[in-house]
Amino acid sequence: MNARTLRLQAYPALLVGTGRQPLGFRSDLAELAQEDATSATLNALSLTAQALRFERPQSPPHFAVEPVVQDQRTIMIDRMRRPLLRLLNNRRTTDDLALAVAWAFDRWKVRPHPFDLPKMDAFVRAHSEHLGVMAQQWAQRRDDSPDSSAQAQGFFVADEMDETTWTGGLPGMRARFIAERRRQDAAAARALVEGVWAQESADMRVRLLAALEAGLDEGDQTFLEGLSKDRAPRVRALSQRLLARLTGRRGEHPALAACLERIKRTTTGLLKKRAALALELPATVKEHEAKGWIREAFAEVSIEELAGALQLTEPQLIEATEKDANLSLALALMAMQDRRFDLLEQLAKGQLSDAWEQLSQCGSLELGMMTADERSRLVGVLIAPYSEKPLASYPAWSWLHHILEGPAPAALLEAVLRTPRWLSELLEESKVGSEWLEMLAALCPSSHRLRLRTLMGNFDAALTHTAAPLLDILDSLEKVGHHE
Repeated sequence: MNARTLRLQAYPALLVGTGRQPLGFRSDLAELAQEDATSATLNALSLTAQALRFERPQSPPHFAVEPVVQDQRTIMIDRMRRPLLRLLNNRRTTDDLALAVAWAFDRWKVRPHPFDLPKMDAFVRAHSEHLGVMAQQWAQRRDDSPDSSAQAQGFFVADEMDETTWTGGLPGMRARFIAERRRQDAAAARALVEGVWAQESADMRVRLLAALEAGLDEGDQTFLEGLSKDRAPRVRALSQRLLARLTGRRGEHPALAACLERIKRTTTGLLKKRAALALELPATVKEHEAKGWIREAFAEVSIEELAGALQLTEPQLIEATEKDANLSLALALMAMQDRRFDLLEQLAKGQLSDAWEQLSQCGSLELGMMTADERSRLVGVLIAPYSEKPLASYPAWSWLHHILEGPAPAALLEAVLRTPRWLSELLEESKVGSEWLEMLAALCPSSHRLRLRTLMGNFDAALTHTAAPLLDILDSLEKVGHHE
């Protein structure tokens, strides 16, 4: 009696029931027919079960093979895992707190424990770019978008990308790679972009084109001219702006022309005549919309281009706007975008001493290609006028946190710790409480965390229940990063 006979004769009958399909003992099973019906059925069942135990299942036609990733980052220490999960899964956790943790993971090249990824799923999917390649793989597997399975995604740490693997990274990482490559070899970076241009989405093309802006030179002209027929309006607009900057043909720079139409020029001074400029807002723009309009109107104009069009030097341009707060704000925005921190400092020391507050009210700014050192210099200029008394605006602090993507200069926290009464009064008068201390913890450099803990000891535990563990987690990640 062999297994094949059992599978072909007995197994189908046992699945549907012998009442519906009698066993009908034949050939090798004929000997069972000599027994009574009950015994024969039970024996057939037993023999079939034994035969199936040793029958090898058929191989599937194909296998789903997942990519194997090697994450070289150090795993965070065990004793911080539970506090981190409690912090990230707290319903009152702010976006700034989550960003502070994600940026710290990236800055110190540490990663969450793999067993914890499902427990912090929302955090991982939102910030996988900063959490290492294992988190990137998890986020892609959890991606619910319809075409996520169709796009093979590489998993990389930005520092490990090279010219053969950069196309497989996440969009932000790819753009930063091109920006860094641009600083090293402008022509090579442009060649990489040209090689993949036709296959990229509109959003990615805009990112890559913005990354090429840093090292703009004559070799880019042919490539930029070829983008005049790009199917994405944003790509055409950006390429037109870069081309106008490269060639000096301001008439082909529509954003600059629109700004010049709104700037009115007069002269002032008795003995020494000098230019005075004023910005006329459109009649349809309300007072509360003015800063948003200024940001949009001057976003595609550089301070060098504006000064050249007005036939003024850049210091003269700043001097000419001292009586017009809106135009001074526009210059500050352009100085930020152009990394002209010398001009921004001139504004902050002069007519725009509240530049931090004014700029924060303009909304988020795209500074993705700015290096950490440049961000630190930028913030140093903005906070200098507030050394005696910090700014009492939570949105402005949050804006500063997004600019820095990490701890603030020590001078800012020194100002806070030097004036604890300011913070006490702020918490008493403000409707927000724990969010303020979370923000201070997120921005606090390691040199001032002990003093901040001491200060927080004077407040109710309800105000420090998230800020205190955040300080512990940031300390832990930094120690692990330094140890490695």
